[in-house]
This record gives sequence, C-alpha cells and structure tokens, in this order.
Amino acid sequence: MLTPRRDDARRNRESILREADAVFGDSSDVVSMDEIARRTGLGRATVYRHFSDRHALAAAVVRQNLEALRRSVNTANSEGRSFRDLLHLVLSTQVSMRPLAILLRELPAKDQRQHVATLIGILTPSFRRAQAEGDLREDAEPADLTVIMSMLDAAAETRHAGGDPGVAMQRIISIVLDGLFAQPTPGTGRMLA
Repeated sequence: MLTPRRDDARRNRESILREADAVFGDSSDVVSMDEIARRTGLGRATVYRHFSDRHALAAAVVRQNLEALRRSVNTANSEGRSFRDLLHLVLSTQVSMRPLAILLRELPAKDQRQHVATLIGILTPSFRRAQAEGDLREDAEPADLTVIMSMLDAAAETRHAGGDPGVAMQRIISIVLDGLFAQPTPGTGRMLA
C-alpha cells in the first residue's frame, strides 16, 4: 500500500500531466511551467520536482498520449473501426496540439526520432492491415506517415488568409487522407494510384 505522501505525489503528477495535456490542446502558444503550476493549484516547486523543465513535461505528455493511442488502436481493431478514422484522429490531434509540437521540435533530434518511431510502430500493424484489405494505397509505407506529419506541421505554421485556421487544417487533413487511401477506379475494380 502506498504511503499518503506517495499518494499525494502520484496525484500531483497526474494533475500536472492532465493540465499540461489540456493546455497543449487549448492554447496556441507554449505555456510556462509557472502557468501549469497556477492552473493545477500546485506550487511551482512541486511542478519542478516532477518535471525539470517544460521539455521534460512535454516528453511525459507525449509518452502518455502514445500510450493512449496504443489503447485506441487496440480498441479500434477490436471494434472494426477503419484505419482512416484512426489516422484522422492522430492527424487532428497533432494539429490541435500545436504548443506540444513546438516543444517537441526543441528536443534533441534523437528524442524526436524516438517519439516518431514509437508512433509509427503503434500505427504500422493497422496500416498494414488496411493495405491488405485494399483500403490503403499499396505503394504507401508506414514511414510516409512521418512525411505527412511534417507537412501538416509546416502547414499549421503558415497563416491562412481569412477563414478559420482549424477548418483549413481539417480540409488539408481530408485532402491528405483522400490521397493516401485507395479508391477503386469505376468499372475496373483496380485501385487508383
């Protein structure tokens, strides 16, 4: 059984991660550790005791989200949801969590590659299954998802003239998915490349 002090520490850590995850999805700017402390109602020292800096906090949020994605993939597979729907969720989350993406680009290249490799590893079995079922282009590779995510990241950095940038990004995601997922050529049964 955990001691009360360990229970408090675990609850504080969970609170910090929960708030950071929410802030990364609700804000367009990177929020300071002091702001995270304020929003959780915890002292600044408590936040820093759990996470040495905002990069350590960002990495923890990424690990938490990757684990949630792993569970979502398992659930999607057991419920028969499409890989397209799953990938739409991943790409939409990437776009909505701009501050997290910004912080991740500040991490050492080795750490960035590790997070991307974990993400691709989680998605690869569903990716291959979608290809085997004829839903996904035959010539696509799981590594292509890295390029797609980089393109979306670059697109999110640009300012769209007029209109809602969220709507514009969802349109871009739909265009990318339409190109990635195979569609039979009418009357031939062959897939369009």
